[in-house]
Amino acid sequence: MTCAILAPAGPLRSRSLATLYKDERAPQLHSDYALLEKMYLDRLLSPKEVEEFAARLRPHQKALQSDGTTVLSKAVIEHNLLAASRLYNNISVEELGVLLGLSGEKAEEYAARMIEQKRMNGQIDQIDGLIYFESGGSGGAGGVVVGRQIRKWDENVAALALEVENITSMLQNEYPVRSSVFPALTVNNG
Repeated sequence: MTCAILAPAGPLRSRSLATLYKDERAPQLHSDYALLEKMYLDRLLSPKEVEEFAARLRPHQKALQSDGTTVLSKAVIEHNLLAASRLYNNISVEELGVLLGLSGEKAEEYAARMIEQKRMNGQIDQIDGLIYFESGGSGGAGGVVVGRQIRKWDENVAALALEVENITSMLQNEYPVRSSVFPALTVNNG
């Protein structure tokens, strides 16, 4: 169970978590089961829960990696990023950083890496500083859902504008407007 919790977020970890969560013996491990359940259900992990779990880890599981993070901190950041992708359609890079307890730049790096490795679906708009999450789970090839949603939105707005113009034309034909605001100007030649 500990190895599944410490694994990098993505489809493989999700399958491992599902197998463990559905195992009838898992609830007997009270201390880790609550964390396993939150991870399986893609819920955000609180710092308190992470600290309690970290206290039960062995020294080799707390070792620092070359980038200065621990396996646990990296796993939690990736998990919370994946959980955020389930909660939000989009989020600013800075707000994601606040949510993950990182700088906006670091949050963007984690998101970019997970998108690149197909462990999360999404797009990053660096100009506007936004991350657009795509529905459909973590990883996988699928089409660009965000692009489809924007095109559908554009089509709906265009259709609405056309309908408003049609109604306006029908009203103008039915009730022609005689200008009372600007009466005919008379030219005085004298």
